[in-house]
Amino acid sequence: MAAWHPTFTPKIRIMETALNMSARSLQFYVIAKKWFSDLQFYKIETAFFHSLIEDHFIHLTGAKYMPGLRQVNNDLLKLDRDIDETEGLLGGQIKHVELMAEDIIPEDTEAATITQVQLEYRITSLLHDYRQLKAELFKLVERVMRETWAGEQS
Repeated sequence: MAAWHPTFTPKIRIMETALNMSARSLQFYVIAKKWFSDLQFYKIETAFFHSLIEDHFIHLTGAKYMPGLRQVNNDLLKLDRDIDETEGLLGGQIKHVELMAEDIIPEDTEAATITQVQLEYRITSLLHDYRQLKAELFKLVERVMRETWAGEQS
């Protein structure tokens, strides 16, 4: 049996779930679904970054840039793990709020609030790390391209 995945929830169930939620639970649900969507985008981009480094960029650079590329690649691997872990926690929060809305479990907005705050810190940290890593990778690519272009011009 396939694992539960927030993006596979049928639309009718989402509408019914939303109608049964308290305002606070609905807010948690909407924010968590947005964060989940953001994580999906980060996963697509980090996969592209891995491809950029491993399949294309490493072959074009000399030993001078290898330590920087290795560090960026290692940072990407850590970010991938953090995204996967956060995605699992986020899926749990979404499922928990859905179960509360369906009266399968009693509504406990205090527990949901604690989890939501923890998730917010994780998402904020992930976004910071993601942006920093992306900027670092782009700077490295730019330096190599300028050096390669300058070498071709001489």
